[in-house]
Amino acid sequence: MLIQCTKSLLDQLGIKNSELYSPEGHEQFPNSFMAWHANLVSIDRKKAIVLMNNETRYSIVIYRPSKKDFSKINECIREAIITAFRMEGVRKEVIEAYLEKAGEMKFSKTASRSMLGKLNNAVREIEFTQEYLDEKIRIQRYISIVTGRFIQLSGNDPGFYPIEKMLKCLSLIYGKEDHEGVEDVLEIDLYQLNIKINLVGHGIWRRVLVPSTYSFRHLHNIIQTVFDWHDAHLHEFVVERAGKKDLKIVMDEDPEKMEYMNFDAFEIRQEQFVGLEEIFPTYGEVVYEYDFGDSWEHTITLENVLKSNEFRPTFVEGIGERPPEDVGGEGGYEDYLRIMADVNDPEHEDMKEWAENLKERNISQEKINHRLKQVIKGYHYSHFL
Repeated sequence: MLIQCTKSLLDQLGIKNSELYSPEGHEQFPNSFMAWHANLVSIDRKKAIVLMNNETRYSIVIYRPSKKDFSKINECIREAIITAFRMEGVRKEVIEAYLEKAGEMKFSKTASRSMLGKLNNAVREIEFTQEYLDEKIRIQRYISIVTGRFIQLSGNDPGFYPIEKMLKCLSLIYGKEDHEGVEDVLEIDLYQLNIKINLVGHGIWRRVLVPSTYSFRHLHNIIQTVFDWHDAHLHEFVVERAGKKDLKIVMDEDPEKMEYMNFDAFEIRQEQFVGLEEIFPTYGEVVYEYDFGDSWEHTITLENVLKSNEFRPTFVEGIGERPPEDVGGEGGYEDYLRIMADVNDPEHEDMKEWAENLKERNISQEKINHRLKQVIKGYHYSHFL
């Protein structure tokens, strides 16, 4: 494996010119897939090593590396690649095969202006999505999942997504040459989750399949999608834990919001840094609250763990129409149902008109699953279906 470093990184590593290998010969597959360009950069005034695969432009971040990390850079880079591939659901045997074929880690200078330009673009994409950089860990788990799904352009060539190209290359390296080989490199634990809105007398629920390495930010996006919520209010997750503080998984650490947090009663963590596999199946149930005014509580229950070769969430089925946004909580919802059920009620027409853009729309399962393809990047309510 060749790591093609910028001068700033080579200086930090203390690698002499006499110890460098030639940067040539890694322009075409498969050698290009066995080589990574690397730079030492500052993101939000903190050091980071950014790795970008020559062939796929898939990027990986080592954040706030320590002196020990620089002294054991081979081990650190290897760990970073394993972590990123594992988060994408790549099978252990495939990762091992890639590392074995890539061989001993060697270092060189950068290959060309063109590759340096692509590396700089990777850094800009990471800076654009730095909300996913977790200061508490070194090998970043979620940034690659996001940036790996940014389309890449090069001259007149058609665009491509790094994750798709990476999986295709892994399938070729692993010995699979047909289309099905892309799926063969993946083995994902899917959590079958039942998500029920806690309303007495109303059975409103959705069943979804979600990759175990997704974060609670992703799960929030999924819940908003399958219930057609507007994502117009605050939300949080709560995990009850016997014998220790309950865990509250929050949107962010905005000082104004954190001022009202009860740190004596809860451990507080940010949702984009907590993986589902850290909670399920140890704790089989999580409560999600959306809109602290109306207080729509959803109970999320782990029903099953399935194996899959597709790294995506899936809406399976559901029953019941959710309450309209801003209806006024459980009491307001009951009033809404009563008025809507009585065409002779003097408020019926006004209520019907008010609810038109606030109630859940009738969206097909196919369309919901199409929308779910975007949740890894984020969620926003769209009036266009």
